[in-house]
Amino acid sequence: MKVSELPGKTLIALSGAENAGYIINVWFDSKLSRAITVEIVNDDDETEMRKFAPLKNMECGGDAAVIRSSACIKEQNQSSAAVPCPVGITCFNQNGKALGKIRDIELSDCVVTEIICDEATFKPAQLLSLGDNCIFNDTGKKISLPKPRPKNAQAGKDKLPKEPPVNAPETPQNNAAQTYDRRAYAVQTPTVPQSVTVTRTPPPARDYSFLLGKHVHSPVMSRGKVIIPEDAVVDAQIIELARLENKLIQLALRAY
Repeated sequence: MKVSELPGKTLIALSGAENAGYIINVWFDSKLSRAITVEIVNDDDETEMRKFAPLKNMECGGDAAVIRSSACIKEQNQSSAAVPCPVGITCFNQNGKALGKIRDIELSDCVVTEIICDEATFKPAQLLSLGDNCIFNDTGKKISLPKPRPKNAQAGKDKLPKEPPVNAPETPQNNAAQTYDRRAYAVQTPTVPQSVTVTRTPPPARDYSFLLGKHVHSPVMSRGKVIIPEDAVVDAQIIELARLENKLIQLALRAY
């Protein structure tokens, strides 16, 4: 089975014969060795509520995908996966040679057997790193890379001055501005309850990179206007436009 065969398929829950939604994305582990979950949406879902079903619980070889029960389709399943479908990501080898883009991923059950790029086909063991680009090792030899530096490596450097020990003897200060003032760093508890507004953040456009290069087969509308016309070819700008207009789900259902 190829990953490209999954988006757009109807998912049917056998218990109750109900339409559980449509598959729009496949999520993998960080090494692209296994497909973990599929992302499910409904055509009338305007709130961007995302639900995920474990791929191991599904049969996907027919005209529709089937699952025994819709009880295992829930938003929390996303935590078990790490990487959205990387189809469309630009690839290079370890020397910087361009290999085109990832065009498809072949699966045996949930196990990734081949990653198909424009210029070559790779096994998951040949993946060196995956981020904004995909880097493959085509030398046939093991290459060790340093761990990526955490993005919050600078966090924690700007700390409050240490509070002097409780029983430390007082020492004269030549500069009054340098005197430690406990009250300046004390946490103030508000006396009046404060309301908190929770907003739902749209999913990152990068999660929908698998749509790149696909044709839009019916127009995507927003507030009564066509924002993405029929026959458009999906590129990064169209995905970002759909994200801003809260229409990523509609775009995913109309591009295949």
